[in-house]
Amino acid sequence: MLRLIASASVAALLLAACSPETGAPADSPEAEQTLGGDDSVEPAMAFDMPGDFQLSYSQESGAANVSSELDPAIFAFDPELAYSLWKDAKSSLDEMMTQAAAEESAASGDPSWFRPYTMEISSKATLVLDDLISVEHFVAEYTGGAHGNYFMGGGVYRKGETEPMKLAEMIADEAGFRALVVKGLVEEKVNRGWEESERPVISSELGELLTPSADYPDVFDGKVVLQGSETAGLIGGVVVIFSPYHVGSFAEGSYEVLISAADLQPVLTPAWKDRFGGAPLPLAPN
Repeated sequence: MLRLIASASVAALLLAACSPETGAPADSPEAEQTLGGDDSVEPAMAFDMPGDFQLSYSQESGAANVSSELDPAIFAFDPELAYSLWKDAKSSLDEMMTQAAAEESAASGDPSWFRPYTMEISSKATLVLDDLISVEHFVAEYTGGAHGNYFMGGGVYRKGETEPMKLAEMIADEAGFRALVVKGLVEEKVNRGWEESERPVISSELGELLTPSADYPDVFDGKVVLQGSETAGLIGGVVVIFSPYHVGSFAEGSYEVLISAADLQPVLTPAWKDRFGGAPLPLAPN
């Protein structure tokens, strides 16, 4: 598969974040809060931006169409982080173009069985504070077959760092956090049409699926973004993101589980408890 953020595959990238050095978050519960998506932003840090950087990028050939979009709020928060995300995205797009060209050349038959490949990559800020930014990543690709696929994930970045922080820095009780995620997933599955009587079975299966193992110890790293709060300067909760196939069939689509600051309080590390508070802002419609 293709790389996005220093990973051997798009899926692995989005669902298993890099492991930066562990450190305590800056203690600023009164930090200014903004939401992503503002085009009228100014870079917050001095950085010698290489000339090939682009917030919006696209390339097209007979074999593939690829594009990327980077939220200007990320560049405003930390240009070096923005460039790192852009560089990794472009690497994946370039690799897709090369792969598609090779497949097109190798295609045989009349008419040819080959269909143009596509890939779209986007990174969007979900919450911006003075010292932290939460970024959601999305990748959609088509490489032949009955349908394309898409992958979702995200992470929380400190200013001046280009790798996301480990979830263990924020969550002290992993088992308690997992229980909250499973509860939210069960509710969402029932809302989507599963029978009420199936709750125990769904809960048991999800609990087993999301239990860490030797091969997959950090189940939720790369799947968590921050959600804004109705109280300015605080974090209203987290959103745990699951791509298709991870906790259900492709037909079920993706899942986004919102866990409020109030529900998170018992499982947070002491350094993070004061940073969460207030009611979470509602999730944006998909």
